[in-house]
Amino acid sequence: MIRSLVLVLASSLVAAHADLTWDKPIQEFHAVPEDKAITGRYAFKNTGTTPISIKRITTSCGCTSAKLDKKTYAPGESGEIEVKFVFGGRRGAQRKMVSVTSTEKQEWRLDLRCWIQEPLTVSPSLVFWKVGSQHEGKVVKLTAAPGQSVNIRGVKSSNPMFKTTVDTVEPGRQYAVTVTPNDTTQVVSAELVIDTDGPQEKPRNYKVFARVK
Repeated sequence: MIRSLVLVLASSLVAAHADLTWDKPIQEFHAVPEDKAITGRYAFKNTGTTPISIKRITTSCGCTSAKLDKKTYAPGESGEIEVKFVFGGRRGAQRKMVSVTSTEKQEWRLDLRCWIQEPLTVSPSLVFWKVGSQHEGKVVKLTAAPGQSVNIRGVKSSNPMFKTTVDTVEPGRQYAVTVTPNDTTQVVSAELVIDTDGPQEKPRNYKVFARVK
């Protein structure tokens, strides 16, 4: 009799528990510096049989904040944690972690990954020729960041000694600007301004420098 009662109580304790199930604990974003910040929304559900309370949310750095509407969730109830990452001067690949702890000392880790890239990559940003060398054209490659569509509207040269032509490799994604000096018999330089239509909110210009030295 006592043994049966113990088994029943143990079974009840095992069955009674709280747990959070996350829809998407790892989220990835592609952004440009002009975005300034991104927000991830981490949806969850209490898939346990008892209420659960979130005691603490901590982020991996001061540039990341997390917001929760309330702390306690009944069995079957859903919620969401809003995580905001402010770029500041950060560029390139970024990873921010958020720790969520319940009053029962359960812990979950949320992962926010963000690639902050210029809308357009220009390579190289300097082309040059030696005095007396052949004045053949040199190519500058322009590639839009993932998720971006950027079109080249034109190229202006500060010095008529350099000519430019623009070839579309893939519309909105890849371009090639060929820079050619009229001659290479003397030292000369120019600043080339590439006019684009992206990002839409604030179109940018990019500079390339050309020199005969």
